[in-house]
Amino acid sequence: MEQLTSFFAWWALLAAIAGTMVWRFAGVFLASRIPPDSALMVWINNMAYAMVSGVVMLALVHPTGVLETTLLEHRIFGLAVGLAIVVFTKRLMFSLLFGVVSFAVAVTLF
Repeated sequence: MEQLTSFFAWWALLAAIAGTMVWRFAGVFLASRIPPDSALMVWINNMAYAMVSGVVMLALVHPTGVLETTLLEHRIFGLAVGLAIVVFTKRLMFSLLFGVVSFAVAVTLF
C-alpha cells in the first residue's frame, strides 16, 4: 500500500507542475500580444494581486507549521510594519526585511 500512495503522490506532483507550466507558457506566449494598458491586462493584474493578498491573509489568519505557534497580534504587527514601510519608501525588499524583523522582535519580546 505504501508504494501505491507514493505513486499517487508523485503523480499529483507531476500533474501540479504540468498544470502550472501550461499557464506560465500561455502567459509568456500571450503577454506580448496583449497591450499593457488594455482592460484585459488590468483585470489580469488585479486578479494576480487579489490572489497574492488572499494567500498572505490565509497565512496571517490560519497559519501552519511553526508560524501557528505565534500570536495573531505578532503576525499583524509584522504585516503592519511592512506595509507602512512599503507605503513610505516604495521599496519592497526593505519593507519585507523590516516586517520580518519587527515580527521576530515582537515574538521574542512580548
